[in-house]
Amino acid sequence: RRVARASAADAPSDEAMARGTGGIKGAEEVLVAVLCGGPTAERGISLNSARSVLDHLRAPGLRVECYYLDQGLRAFPISVRQMYSNSPSDFDFKLRNQGIVPLPDPQALAEHLAARGAVVFPALHGVFGEDGTLQAVLEAAGVPFVG
Repeated sequence: RRVARASAADAPSDEAMARGTGGIKGAEEVLVAVLCGGPTAERGISLNSARSVLDHLRAPGLRVECYYLDQGLRAFPISVRQMYSNSPSDFDFKLRNQGIVPLPDPQALAEHLAARGAVVFPALHGVFGEDGTLQAVLEAAGVPFVG
C-alpha cells in the first residue's frame, strides 16, 4: 500500500502531533525504514539519497532504521553512522566480512518490516528501486511506503 495523501479534514489532531505520532492511532512512535543500495551501479547515488533523507527525517515520534541491499538483494541492517562512512564497495566488503546475517531476499525484508509495523522510504535507484518491483514486494506484504 502506498501512503495516501490526506486532505485537510484528515489532518492529525494537535495532540497527536504533540505526541509525535502523526495521527496514527495507538502509535507511540513511527518506524521509518530507509532502504538503499541495490543491484545496479546506481548504488552510490542511492546512498547519497538515503543520507539526504536521514539528514531531514528527524522529528519527535519517528524512529529511523536503515537497510542496505547488496547486489544480490540481501538486506543488511546498518547503523546511521555506517551510512555516513562508506561507499558502495566498502559496504559490500565490510558487510560480507563482519558476520552480519542479512535478510536473504526482498520478500524476507518486507515480511520483517511488516511484522515491525514500519513505513518504508525507498531510496533505491534504477532497476528494482524505480521500476515497481520493490513496491510490488512491499504491497504484497502489506507494508506502506512513500512514493
